[in-house]
Amino acid sequence: MCSAGLFAEDLLQDGYRRDRVVLAYVATHPGATAQQTARALEISENVVARCLSRLTDDGLVAVSEEDSDAGLRSYRLAE
Repeated sequence: MCSAGLFAEDLLQDGYRRDRVVLAYVATHPGATAQQTARALEISENVVARCLSRLTDDGLVAVSEEDSDAGLRSYRLAE
């Protein structure tokens, strides 16, 4: 495998690690917003929003309160 393939694999694994960290935070802080999660984990809000989107699409996280402003939506573990 070429070094570019290994680099891409590292990036993919890094994304999975962030997803797991965000999932763990939401599990212990139901009702947290993306902004609160980003501040607590010291991760960019855009990165957290992408993680939450993937986790929601995968059925692991659900939106607690739907708000027209995505930054005000709160999240919890899906049932």
